[in-house]
Amino acid sequence: MSSIFDRLTRSLPWGKPIELPEYHQWKHANLPALLEWRIKARPYNTTVANGMLLVLFLFITLAFICVSRSVTSQSIVEAMIGIPFYILTMAAIYGTTHQKTKFSYRFTEQGIEICEWKAPGKGWMIALKWLTVIAAIAVIFVIALDPSAFWIALAGPGGMGLLYLSLANSSKYQEMHTEYHHRDHKWGRYKKISIHPKRPVIGLHFDYFNTSQQSMDKGGLFLYCKKSQLNSTLGVIGEKLPGISSVYEAFDIY
Repeated sequence: MSSIFDRLTRSLPWGKPIELPEYHQWKHANLPALLEWRIKARPYNTTVANGMLLVLFLFITLAFICVSRSVTSQSIVEAMIGIPFYILTMAAIYGTTHQKTKFSYRFTEQGIEICEWKAPGKGWMIALKWLTVIAAIAVIFVIALDPSAFWIALAGPGGMGLLYLSLANSSKYQEMHTEYHHRDHKWGRYKKISIHPKRPVIGLHFDYFNTSQQSMDKGGLFLYCKKSQLNSTLGVIGEKLPGISSVYEAFDIY
């Protein structure tokens, strides 16, 4: 039974292992890896994003409750069609405030290589598709009971279906949500090691020449990992940077 559940979980878009894109090739693939891992992470201030989601959730839920209370028993059709819209709206907001980027890290004797990429999420597109299908089936029964609900049904599941088709086939939408970066840093450039106190994120700080300002500036390389990986990752970093001690301190993640 567990094996069937595991196969089902792995078949879902969010349950599949992170695969490195074909055009992302390791620069030092000939060197043995000291440590490597792949992870989906939120490379931004999650506290602000969580707060935005909470505020929007309360506002939209309150608006939905107010509208639902004003619906009479003869307008139950509007209420039934409004539920998929509420779910879709919350799913879209969650997908916006909680976007994740895929990272692949590889430690070698030479330094650290990072492949970072973000592509349009398939999960909420699949949810939108099935919401459209479910709403359309429900509306068929509703129209059979109340033919006057035809135009409401057309605006509801019909609008959701058009939205799904437009996003799925929009090249501009795909490009807007697609990013690829490949970074190659040598061990010797790091000056400071920080560990975020609230998230399993390691910050490797360094100095670099800012060409736009024509002066030296400070930069940071962020290593996202799971809590269970934090100590092993710090162990390898400590071996390669023995003269730098790590400190727990808050730092901006961007």
